[in-house]
Amino acid sequence: MPMPSPPQRSWPIGLLVLLAVAGVLYGLMLANASYKPSGGGEASLEAALEGLFLTAALWIVLAIMIVVGAVTGAMPGWAGGLAGILIPASGVANFTAVDMCSRHMPWAIVFPVLLAPLIAFYAFWMGWKRLHAALPAERTSVAVWASVFVLSVATFVLAA
Repeated sequence: MPMPSPPQRSWPIGLLVLLAVAGVLYGLMLANASYKPSGGGEASLEAALEGLFLTAALWIVLAIMIVVGAVTGAMPGWAGGLAGILIPASGVANFTAVDMCSRHMPWAIVFPVLLAPLIAFYAFWMGWKRLHAALPAERTSVAVWASVFVLSVATFVLAA
């Protein structure tokens, strides 16, 4: 007698929990990026270290979200390899942009505002069957990873 398969959930609960954690880190990171410490070098160093910690923590959560999304959904093989390169690179670009904000370049907040949501969207696209069915795999993967690449490279070019 065949065993009935367990019912599939319509909402990706694991990704939602990770999104909540990422959302808190994202909000703290953006607040840190817009914070202008008064005082000398010690306050600036403390803000920079806090920005580094928040960015690293957020990008670890985003990487976990991508892994969870890839396990529960479907990711083109080439996109997995690209994600392995672009997620760490975009984390460094994000920290660079946060540092640019602290150096009186407030327009650089655009990069942190866009990078994390793009990666989180891709994780949800993979893990949420309804969204995955609505958007084609190749086009979605190209659009997201090309955007992450362009934003990361632009951050490095503008920082130089």
